[in-house]
Amino acid sequence: MPPPYKTPQDAVTGLVEAYRTFDVDQIVQSKDFDIDARLFWDGLGLPISEKQRAESRVAFETNFRNQMKEGIPDYRSVSFRLVSEERPQENFSIITLTGATPDDKAFKLRIPVFHTDHGWKVVLHPAYDRL
Repeated sequence: MPPPYKTPQDAVTGLVEAYRTFDVDQIVQSKDFDIDARLFWDGLGLPISEKQRAESRVAFETNFRNQMKEGIPDYRSVSFRLVSEERPQENFSIITLTGATPDDKAFKLRIPVFHTDHGWKVVLHPAYDRL
C-alpha cells in the first residue's frame, strides 16, 4: 500500500492508476467511505447515530467492492490530464480532469477530494463527478 496521498492531485492520480492496474484494494484505499456515508446522510437531512454511520460506511465499501467484482472500468487506454484545482476549504479540493477515450470522445470531470487523518482521499459527492 502506498503512503497516504499528500496532495489532492496525488489522490486523484493514485485512483486513476489503481483503476488502470485493476487493483481493487488500492482503489478502495484511495477513497473515503466514511465521508461518503456522512455526505449521503447529510444530503438527506436525516439524523443518524454513530452506529448507523459506521454501518453505512461498511455498506458503502461492500457495495463498491461488489460493483468492482462485476467489472472494473478499463481506463488503460483513456488519457487523463489534470487541468485545475479549486480549494473551497482547507480540507476540501475539487480536481478537474480532462481526457479522451480511445474513440476520441472528450470529457471533463470534477472530482471531490477531502483531507483526512489518512491523507487526501477521493469521495462521492452528488454535486461532482466520479471515476
